[in-house]
Amino acid sequence: MKRTPAKDDSAPIVIGVDPARFGADATVIAIRQGRDILELRRHRGADTMEVAGHVIDAIEEFKPALVCIDEGGLGAGVVDRLKEQRYKVRGVNFGNKSKNPMMWGNKRAEMWGEMREWLKTASIPNDRYLKTDLISPMMKPDSKGTIYLESKKDMKSRGLASPDSADAIAVTFAFPLASREAR
Repeated sequence: MKRTPAKDDSAPIVIGVDPARFGADATVIAIRQGRDILELRRHRGADTMEVAGHVIDAIEEFKPALVCIDEGGLGAGVVDRLKEQRYKVRGVNFGNKSKNPMMWGNKRAEMWGEMREWLKTASIPNDRYLKTDLISPMMKPDSKGTIYLESKKDMKSRGLASPDSADAIAVTFAFPLASREAR
């Protein structure tokens, strides 16, 4: 949080979205460029069409190379609406199989693992919600050493909120993205 942003304009922009509807959770749209989080946008109480509108606003403003959306729960409706509107977005199911199932128990654990490596040199906003989100979920290795993250349901039973901001950043690591180098 105290690291100076790299401001690498040649790095592609990726948008990650963790949709929520009503209640305690927030929809978070994370805009990442290389090692920097350019912006975190939070919206509370928005229905799926409003969330799709907020994502469209971010797409139009930042012109990302990739948009990844958590499609679990109501996120599928947001993905469907954006695809209907001819936006190129990719849905991510956090429970899907990881690329390395011996190490990561599911896609969510894999993305969080990649985000953890990225954070070693990244620049993120000084944001108390993000800080709490990043440190809240516990790692849960199974008997074979495969790493899982604590479920959101288990977190809520411990009195913790859903890690909306961290999940929005983590989803930006769902798919590989080639870097554009200036020549």
